[in-house]
Amino acid sequence: MPSLLLLFFAFLLAGWIQGLIGFGFAIATTLLLVDKLDFTMLVYFNLCMSVLTSLVAMFSGKNLQSIQRGTLLKLIVSATVGLLVGLAIISYVNALVLKQVTLGVILLASVVSLTKNKVFFAHNYMSWVGGFFSGVLTPSTGINGPLVALHLNAVFTNKEQTRNTMLSYLFLIMSFGVISMTLQTDFAPGTMPLLLKLIGPSLAGYVLGMLSFRMLPNHIFQKTVTLFLILSSLLSLIYLIL
Repeated sequence: MPSLLLLFFAFLLAGWIQGLIGFGFAIATTLLLVDKLDFTMLVYFNLCMSVLTSLVAMFSGKNLQSIQRGTLLKLIVSATVGLLVGLAIISYVNALVLKQVTLGVILLASVVSLTKNKVFFAHNYMSWVGGFFSGVLTPSTGINGPLVALHLNAVFTNKEQTRNTMLSYLFLIMSFGVISMTLQTDFAPGTMPLLLKLIGPSLAGYVLGMLSFRMLPNHIFQKTVTLFLILSSLLSLIYLIL
């Protein structure tokens, strides 16, 4: 078990990233804690804190108004179908290989999105494609944010639309994960008390991220999202290979 200080720092950082760009909570904590904390416990903590921080955003009327409901509906419907497919094939796939391939695709797609080919990711059908594969990958790899973020970052020029649509999508899909794990998983003693302790740093990080978000111009926000996708996928790939 890592020190409480390291846990607080990891969840503070993850909350800041989530507040800043609207996703990335699990990526940040996994890179810092994957070898130091029981993985099932870590996944559950990430799901809970992602739902919590996303829920905070839903309390703002301004945030709710900026959500693109048509895009959100497409993402949820396609992700639900993908989730059912992912659950059906989870026992037939190698999660490690699938994660490596997925991270490689995200890295390549993120780099491509910096070019004029960005219009490819803005196409209407990418809502269906991104949502579907996000759902498929959720049970086996837990990678359900970057594919959707690539589309939203390409289709919207307003940072509020991108961030808040992403947060609302995560809230809905992560809530399903929290409910499923709560009902099906037999957690080790001390899991719930530790979870409660992590609420403070997660929310504090989210508030800091939200304040940072307000200072970013739209075009800088888009570049920040892309840079995060590139760095996180690259670091995750390096970790998995080594």
